[in-house]
Amino acid sequence: MDRFKDFLSTQQGRDFWFRYQTLWRSVIAIILFFWPINDVLTLKTAIITIFSLDLGFAIYKLKKKKIRRPVITKKAMAIIVLSIILEGALFIIKRDWGIFFLLMIIRFFIICFVIWLLNRLTNYIKKYLIKKATEKITNQKHLTIIGITGSYAKSTVKKFLTEILSNKFRTICTPRNINTEIGIARFILTTNFSDKDIFIVEMGAYTTGEIKLICDMVKPKIGILTAINEQHLSLFGNIQNTQKTKYELLRSLPKEGLAVTNADNQYCTEFLSELLTPVVTFGLEKENNPNILITNFKTSSNETTFSYIYKDKEHTVTSKILGDHNALNLGACILVADWLGLSEEEIKIAIENLTRVTELKKYGHCTIINDSYNSNPDGFKAALNFLSTFPPDTKRIVITRGILELGEKSNEIHQLIGGEISFVADELVIITPDFVDAIKKGIVDKYRIDVKLIYEPDKLIQYFQNTKKQKTAILLENRIPSSVMNELGI
Repeated sequence: MDRFKDFLSTQQGRDFWFRYQTLWRSVIAIILFFWPINDVLTLKTAIITIFSLDLGFAIYKLKKKKIRRPVITKKAMAIIVLSIILEGALFIIKRDWGIFFLLMIIRFFIICFVIWLLNRLTNYIKKYLIKKATEKITNQKHLTIIGITGSYAKSTVKKFLTEILSNKFRTICTPRNINTEIGIARFILTTNFSDKDIFIVEMGAYTTGEIKLICDMVKPKIGILTAINEQHLSLFGNIQNTQKTKYELLRSLPKEGLAVTNADNQYCTEFLSELLTPVVTFGLEKENNPNILITNFKTSSNETTFSYIYKDKEHTVTSKILGDHNALNLGACILVADWLGLSEEEIKIAIENLTRVTELKKYGHCTIINDSYNSNPDGFKAALNFLSTFPPDTKRIVITRGILELGEKSNEIHQLIGGEISFVADELVIITPDFVDAIKKGIVDKYRIDVKLIYEPDKLIQYFQNTKKQKTAILLENRIPSSVMNELGI
């Protein structure tokens, strides 16, 4: 309900209520339901007419490529089948053709009821799977478990840390998009840990208590809190709830464990003194006294070079990773690797051999920077900084829908992002109407950035096809329609 409420706060959500299926179909059904029609033939004719309208509307959307096929899952199919059965049962019980119109009116509520019912049932299954996963992981006495959470950079730090530690330990991590309690539980139950030394667990949450639930299941010895910002603010309600939730990882660590966090983020450091676990920090600001200070980072479109001061020694590393923000992410990895016994030389070699996390794809003469997996204010700015490394003779384009789930901070943050985009890019393409006004309000006129609004996937594909002949760097920020990603070969 919290995510649906946030969806309804967007322009797409507001448009949802005015769709034919949601509004006008129901209006027609209401009129016919209360119309004094006693002739069965007339009722059947009206029903056939409405279903014919449905079919015609679906064919129109199919031809215009406006129909999005949902992801087929067992739960999605169960929702569809049970909803149809429930509608059919109501009709059979009443044995009245007029009931069809009532079913058309309340279909939205029937589907909501089925979803609610299935969620109640799956909660019992979820608890059982979590219980079995807890029992299994508790028996893995040889396994060191590392938890990673934060508003952003969780997946990046997980990937870097897995590669670095794999040079010395048998390491496994949760797959890219698995970070919820049920996803982690299923992964544990289907994975053999007997030949592993380290298990790295990414922990996501949309409400308070979810990270604690994961920690109670896997019992991490090391915890990394990357950063805390306004991401998912509409779901948490306020930044303090976000902070409380992310801190559940650090508060779950044992006395003999290690807490690692961002010295430059006030929400990360505020309650460190309350922890029983030893704490080490990473950061860019010397005045915050981080244990590892990242300095002198320089990034290009091919590599990143940075220095770090740790234990009074300065080290310089050049890596294939892209974006100066990743130097900060590596700070957390270095602290954990050192604590687990990797030497300075082993850490340096591992960083130099890291594979890229920012995906670059050639599309004609264009370079596509794929940052579409997720989006948050700090990550967006970091991606823009990377876009700025491309030479002046390369046209720079940003394609985005904006950032979801920012709550009351949404307009303010999108205005700031608009300013950042206008400073870096030559052209901006906004692909949904949700945050257009706020982004355009933040754009600085003197930079004369060209702003385009392209809401339909087929028109966006045509835009890419027209652009591929130019020397261009295109940043994809946040979710992009699957048909467009297929066109780009991503």
